[in-house]
Amino acid sequence: MHVRVVELMVAGVRRTREECLADPGTIGTLSIGDIPLGTAEKRPLHAAQLWERWGTSAKRGLLPPLFDVLVLRITPRRLLLRGFQVSTKNGRAATQYAQEWWAVPIDKP
Repeated sequence: MHVRVVELMVAGVRRTREECLADPGTIGTLSIGDIPLGTAEKRPLHAAQLWERWGTSAKRGLLPPLFDVLVLRITPRRLLLRGFQVSTKNGRAATQYAQEWWAVPIDKP
């Protein structure tokens, strides 16, 4: 599904409504499914990913995956997804943050 995604949180802290509405978001192809990672629970992680392209070997992730994703709301004009993202910005260790995506379906140009 081709969507515009707005991240509703920064480092686990909710952004203001005004910030979210002013954010142009990231446009890409949304996929939701299992990622077979070697986790401690020995189970695949259910994840949402936003891709630059889908169905080619050249696809590239546009945002960090949203792990253990839950679909909180579906309406004809939007999806609200919640999960967690992993950040490696501090260089030494990975940090998990809560994250929500507001995904608005769009027509392909």
